[in-house]
Amino acid sequence: MNLRLSSTIPVLAALASGCSPSFEADLPDVEITQHGVKMAGVPETTQVGDASVTSSFTFSLSTWAKRMNSGVFVHQVTIAASGGLADLDFIELARVTAADPASSEGTIEILNYDRSEDAPSSSSIEVTMATPIDITSLWSADQAIIELQLAGQLPEQDWTVDVTLKVSGKITCEF
Repeated sequence: MNLRLSSTIPVLAALASGCSPSFEADLPDVEITQHGVKMAGVPETTQVGDASVTSSFTFSLSTWAKRMNSGVFVHQVTIAASGGLADLDFIELARVTAADPASSEGTIEILNYDRSEDAPSSSSIEVTMATPIDITSLWSADQAIIELQLAGQLPEQDWTVDVTLKVSGKITCEF
């Protein structure tokens, strides 16, 4: 999984090295990408109409990132074809959820996508949320389980996708 802090690393490093025991800053754009999420193929013999497959991966942050946990929001999800797939035109529905397995709090629905009939052919599904999804509690968890459910006329062979969450918000770091 890749965590990209656009241009905030130098600012955070400068703030962390000073005498101040805490700081607060806007986190303008962080991309968290899980490459190669494996989706099981659906043999044609078992597929009557649309089929559905589910896969999950563990999302873990390093110790320094966990201390930055004030108001973290997902504002965009991208599911991109990988591993030789030309496009994702066969996906009719996509759902992404997240949960902290160590918490009694429920699952957070991050994305519920329904492909429109006039959607253009594309190698990715990119959805920007009208209202950002609050994942602050997951950001500070030891780990979160991200579940991806896809439905449609799915490939017969196993296939992979890359999942990217764009997050932003206010962060507070106390030393």
